[in-house]
Amino acid sequence: MRNNKLLITFLLIITMLLAACTESTNVDGNSSSSPDSSSGANSQGPLVIGFEADATTLLANHDVNYTTDTLIRNIYDPLIDRDSQTAEFVPVLAEEWKNIDEKTWYLKLKEGIKFHNGADFNANAVKFSIDYILDESNGSFYRSRWANVEEVVVLSDYEVEIHTSVPFPSLIQRIAEDLLIMEPSYVEKVGIEKASSEPVGTGAYTFVEWSRDNHLKLKAFEDYWQGKPEIEEVEFRIIPEFSARMSAFMSGEIYLFKNIPVDSVKQFESNEVKQISSSRINYLALSNLVDGPLKDVKVRQAINHAINANELLETVLSGYGSRITGPLSQLNADYAETKEYDYDPDLAVKLIEKAGYSPEELTLTLDTPSGRYPMDSHIAQAIASQLQSIGINVEVRVNEWGQHLEKIQKRETGDMYILGWGPAFDAQSTIENLFTLEAPYSSFYQEDIEKKIKETNQSFDQEARYAGYAELQQQLVEQAAWVPLWQQADLYAVKSSLNFSPRVDEKMNVFEMSWN
Repeated sequence: MRNNKLLITFLLIITMLLAACTESTNVDGNSSSSPDSSSGANSQGPLVIGFEADATTLLANHDVNYTTDTLIRNIYDPLIDRDSQTAEFVPVLAEEWKNIDEKTWYLKLKEGIKFHNGADFNANAVKFSIDYILDESNGSFYRSRWANVEEVVVLSDYEVEIHTSVPFPSLIQRIAEDLLIMEPSYVEKVGIEKASSEPVGTGAYTFVEWSRDNHLKLKAFEDYWQGKPEIEEVEFRIIPEFSARMSAFMSGEIYLFKNIPVDSVKQFESNEVKQISSSRINYLALSNLVDGPLKDVKVRQAINHAINANELLETVLSGYGSRITGPLSQLNADYAETKEYDYDPDLAVKLIEKAGYSPEELTLTLDTPSGRYPMDSHIAQAIASQLQSIGINVEVRVNEWGQHLEKIQKRETGDMYILGWGPAFDAQSTIENLFTLEAPYSSFYQEDIEKKIKETNQSFDQEARYAGYAELQQQLVEQAAWVPLWQQADLYAVKSSLNFSPRVDEKMNVFEMSWN
């Protein structure tokens, strides 16, 4: 069966990629020694992690945002997770699950688990957490991903059924990637606003203090159902700039941070650098949801031909990444090969002229975050330079990360913007969320493509499902919905006193860490 073949192929790809990435990158060791290695810094104190952006909320199931999700997964537990290295589904708060029929899923929950406030975890908490997403008045950005869920039925204290309005074969992916469990009585007692800033979950760490855009402090939950965490205290310190994170690491203020500037790798000790191939992709969105010349497919195709992504990957990213030509990475189980747009500036000019413009007439805006993705604002400037070389005027607008997301959600960006998407292990989690009209981070909509997406999403036939996603990948490339850039290579700086292994899904679960 194709689904078995896909799983085997998927796991082999991950295994090969992980084998290719040594635990530490072989770099020049001519770096300044850090306080951690030379002055005997106290490795038993709080673990301080440098993080690129703050959470927008500490309430679960509200904001579709990697930075929010990474922080709060230390406070809340999911029902189902993915294995840190193979990405296979593993039970967490759910003990087992099965598909009753095309519109009904059954989950059996673990017993004896407590929330931080002493309340029992049970089926009512699961229903409450899903109902929060479904209630339109809550404004959850997950709602479009759960729109096909009709009702959550509590069968007993530790059993639930989830009923859907249409066949929903990927519901387990949605549960694993989205859903975190909140404590109903706490949220109802204190209200959404307080629960958003002083959260209660069943996770390995309890809330201590949140100073927005400065830090989030947590402490170990002594009664955690999987055992008391080895690290007692953790602080996520918000440091947006690459250079500032690097400086804090070198001075011994932080023990861990992600996304080492690729032009600075040689300044670290070789055993301080860990690399892994991420399932995250980076791309340049070409929005046809805002008025402007990019509504014309010829202009979008021209921009694809005018940007030399291979050159950007080698020069700006120093080769740290893997080129992609479509909307999915090769780590994705539904990946299908797509044709690359050749770098051809002359053809780009001809296509623009066929669309009724001259390059010099075009003035485009390009929104980018700074410090969220490897060399993101540098990439934006380099793209602008490449487009300007054929006569297109480009205004680069650099945004703080939260502002960048808000502009995308409200359709307030200009013609183009830099974004990454992931971790993504199946096609639906990318294609449905980035190419349908109502999805909060979508930049492209075409009626026939959205119809095909919905048909494919509902298919329980694995052969038909794979074929449908393969066809969609080809259509999206032909329509030049994006400029696909690369699959991200994640570079972490890690003090030798900390035992930390990068995950393919980029999570930073402190429960998995320990002091050496």
